Order: sequence, then C-alpha cells, then structure tokens
Amino acid sequence: MVDTATANRLAGADATARLREVIKQIHASADPLREMPMLEPVLRQAADGWRDARRLLVSPFVREGKTGPAIAALEIMVAVYPARADERRLLASLFGRIEQWERAIAEADAAAGIEPGAAALHAARIQLRVQAGRVGEAAEVARATRSMAESESGEAYAWLMAFVRNGDAAEAAGVAAALDPLELPNERVATMAVRALLEDARVEAAIRFGAAALSAGHDCAALRSSLGLAHLRRGTEEDRKTHAVAHFEAGLNAAPADVRLLTLHGETLLRAGRYKEALAPLAQAIELAPDLEQTRAFYARALRYTLQYDAAADQMMHLLEKSPEKPLWQRGAISALSQAGRKQEAEALFGQYVAQRGQRLPATFKEAMAQLEERLDTAPIPQARMDWAWSMRGDTGIDRAQWERRARWGHLVDHLLFDWLECREESVEEAMQVLGELDTGERFFAPLLAAGKGVVVATAHVGPMYAGLMALELVGIPSRWLATAPNIAQSSYAAALISTADQTEAQVAKACMRALGSGYVLCLAIDGAANPAAPRTTFEGQEVTYSSFASHLAHRMGVPSVFYAPRWENGRVAYTLEMLPAANPGEDAEAYAQRWQQAYFERLREHLAGPPENLRLSGGIWRHVKAADRSALQ
Repeated sequence: MVDTATANRLAGADATARLREVIKQIHASADPLREMPMLEPVLRQAADGWRDARRLLVSPFVREGKTGPAIAALEIMVAVYPARADERRLLASLFGRIEQWERAIAEADAAAGIEPGAAALHAARIQLRVQAGRVGEAAEVARATRSMAESESGEAYAWLMAFVRNGDAAEAAGVAAALDPLELPNERVATMAVRALLEDARVEAAIRFGAAALSAGHDCAALRSSLGLAHLRRGTEEDRKTHAVAHFEAGLNAAPADVRLLTLHGETLLRAGRYKEALAPLAQAIELAPDLEQTRAFYARALRYTLQYDAAADQMMHLLEKSPEKPLWQRGAISALSQAGRKQEAEALFGQYVAQRGQRLPATFKEAMAQLEERLDTAPIPQARMDWAWSMRGDTGIDRAQWERRARWGHLVDHLLFDWLECREESVEEAMQVLGELDTGERFFAPLLAAGKGVVVATAHVGPMYAGLMALELVGIPSRWLATAPNIAQSSYAAALISTADQTEAQVAKACMRALGSGYVLCLAIDGAANPAAPRTTFEGQEVTYSSFASHLAHRMGVPSVFYAPRWENGRVAYTLEMLPAANPGEDAEAYAQRWQQAYFERLREHLAGPPENLRLSGGIWRHVKAADRSALQ
C-alpha cells in the first residue's frame, strides 16, 4: 500500500509531467493561442507550476519575439497565482512593448500593490507612465515614493527621468543630490543625475558629481555631453575653451556619429575662436542630420570666419529656403550674401525682409506704442536677466511686479524703434516725436569737435539704443555707428553705419580710424561683438562681452572719449553724456585701457541702477547672463 506522502509525490510528478506535455503541445502548435486554454487546468494542479511555465513557455516566446502568446500565457499565470508580482511585472513590460499603456500601467500598479516595498516595481510604474506620455502622473508616483529612489540608487533613474521630464527641476536635483556618485549602478543613472542638477542650476554640484562618476568608471557619451554643458554653463574662460571641449571630444571618441555631440563640439570650438577646427564636426553633423537649423547656422559662421564667404552664403540660403519666414535666417542670409559680394541677391532679400516686417507694424507709430502694453507679458526676456538687473536696482522700495512690467516695456519699445527706423522710412518722423530736447547734446559735442578731431562715443545695449541714430541725424552731428546691419540697408541713416555683419575685423577697424580722422563722432557698443569668440570680462558677478577696441582707438588716435546712454525721462528720450578718461602724457596703452574700462563700467553701473525701462535686457551685456548657482541647496 502506498502512503499518503508518496501518493502526493507521484500525483505531483504526474501533474508536472502533464504541465510540461501541455507546454510542448502549445509550442509545437502552428497557432499557440488556440492551444493556450489547455494551460490553466494543468497549471493549477502542478505544484509551483509557475516555474516551468516561466522557464519553458513564457521565456522562449519572449526570446522569439512572440509577444501575443507570451501575454496570453502570463494572463493565465496571473489568474492562477494572483499573489505573485513577477508575472505581473513582466506582463506590464510586454503590454508596454505593444503600447497597450492602460493594461501595462494597471499590471505594474498591481505588482507594486503586492510588494509595496520593492523599488524596482515602483520604478516600472513610473517608467511606463513616462513612455505612455503621462508624465504628470509619472511625477506624482515619483513624488509619493521619492524616498525609495534616494535609498536605492540602482532604481533612481526612473525618478530622475520623471521629475526632469515634468519640469520638476528642484525635485529631480534633490534626488540626485542624495545619491553617492561613487556607488552608482551604471552610467545611465550618473548621466541623468548630472542633467537633473544642471536643470536646477546647481552647476558646481553637477560638475562635481559628473567628475566623481567618471572616476568611478561610469563613462559614456551622454555623460560627457552633460558634463560639457555644465562647464559651458559655469562659463569661465577655462571652462569654455578647455574643459567643455575635452568632454565633447571624449564623448565623440565613444560615439563618433552622435549629432548632438558633434554640434556641441563644433559650436564650442567656434566660440573659442578655433574656426578651422569647428568646420569638421559641424559639417559631419549636418551631413548626418540635414534638418538641424541651428547646427547649419553654426557651420555657416565657421565658414565665414575661415573666409569662405560664398560657401557661408550658400548655407544661409539653404536655411532660408527651409524656413523663409524666420527673421534670424533672413538677416543672416543678407549679411552673408553681402560679404560674399552677391550684392543684387542681398539687396533683393533685404527689400523683402523689410517689407515683411513693415506689414506687421500698425499704421502709425502712435498705434504701435499703444499696443506695447498688450504685449508686455510676451516679451521674451530670460528670468536670469531680470534677476540680475533687479539685484543692481537703486530704488529698493519698488514693487517687483511693476518693476518687471516697466523693464519689459523698455525692451519692447527699443525693438519697435529699430523696426520703425528700418521698415517705415517714409514716416520715420513719427518716431522722432519720442526724442527729448537735443540742444544739450549738441552743446556737449560742439567743443569736442571744434578741435578738428573725432570723438569716440562708448555705449552699451541699454535704454532706447536706436533713438541715438535719430538724434544725431536731427542735430546734424557727423557720426558713424558700428552696427550689425549690413551695408545694403536702404534707409536714410544707412550711410552712418559701419557694418560688422559683412566686413572683416580689419576692414571695420580701418573704417573706424578713417571716421575719427575725418572728425566724426564714432559710436560703439562696447558690450557687443559679432565675433562668436569675442573676449569677455567680469562685471557685477557676470561674464559680459567687452571690447577694449574703443579705448585703444582713443589712445592711438589721440581723441576724446565719451560715455553715452539713452534713457527715458518724462516719456521722452534723454541722453547721459559723460567724459571718459583722457590718456596721460606718455601713458602706456594697456594702463590707459584699464583705467578707461573701470570708468566705463562705473558709469554703466550707475545707469543700470536707474529706472527699469532703461535696461533694454537684450544683446550686449545681457547675452551671457547666467542664473545664480543653486549648488549650496540641499
């Protein structure tokens, strides 16, 4: 007689044998789904039958890419073993593979409900929601389970990704800051952590974290890309010219066809003044991704600065053909065509460009001014610029919201003045109504010009810049303005421009010296430069473009120099005009340039402390403004 234990063992063996036989039949069938209902009864009878079902049935289907039969088998297993999480997690993954997101998310949630302490299951819940485009939900789940990511770095990627994708920069950075870069599971987590810190403006922390991850052996192209960007964001000269370049080069060694890295490498070389070296990565990038407009624009600039003017014009025309309504490409193409000697093409395009912009302007300047109030909230001013300008204000009792509205108005009105000058030549006198009393300026310059020499006028991208052109034209002061407008501009003030857009730096310098030698007032925005590798200096905690050209020119030519800044006063444009230092007898040019620079920045600082409508907030000193580093935050 067989005892009970033996009987049970024999019955179990028989049940297992029947299960394996059914599994064989399902695999042998031309239509596995038709045979799949045979699985459930034998699965219920076999002890721990899930092991054979996973190993012998589901895994082969998954390896063979037979998602349908694998899902059908797993659904039966879930019904037979409702308290097991593993099958539900795999089922969720397979539903995600065929983009049945509702079912995928439901199974992932159920799996996490069975094992609520398993970080990997909550990571799957988050990741599936991100893949489904339900980023807000993913961030909610991540927020509710955040402590898991901070304690189990192996699963942190999903939390970091959800927060970053949802724009929750502070939360993503908080998770990243809690991780030990020396104990990470892989380079994917390291990369996302660096990105998260960078998104939250924790630049120093991102650099430190990335460097530690590299030392721990987590190296990859994506990490190098993020680290290079972090160095560019910190923005010291060594960062821009050495560290960032090195990271991009290392990334390209690992991924030589990575278009993003090729673009970043080329752009960084371009801005470092290594124009010839920039050509190859940029050319390769546009060959791999011809539709990347910004990359092609960088390539055109590199061609220009290697004196390949015709090729640069061809690249800009290619951009314009793809996006004919984009003002940036229109203006860039006009300059490139002009510099390449293709004057007729440049003039025709300039005419179209001006006409298109003119059509968007109201009938009268008064109407245009009235419409500014409606557009204040849409003025495209980065918040970092607002914050920096706010930190320099003189009136600390002013309301921040009102201050920002006035600053936005000043930004918009100056761009309106430019559009009106260039596009409404026939009614430019309407814009001249904003000019205040001009006799003061005329009296200021009269004794300086009486000596028969020119005058260097140093300004910045502040206040109603473009009003200066109108003012000098009205009072008849002979002047020349250094500007990015191409030489083919057809307005009445065009003759007063020395274009940096379609001339070499040597040609511009000669034109400036001729102007001063002829007794002209020469106006230069010291903080502006067309050259992508223009030198920078530190001013009030920010890196700003600064050219010593004006001070060296004043020293060399022996002419006086003046600080000039336009400003709004009682609804009209007034002018700050103050003398800058003269060179002492026998004074070295460099010593004089340093003294001159200090005086220039002192006067500029006084202007920036004034009313917010006089800031302008675009171009020049504003171009490289960075948000404050938040690395000290926990």
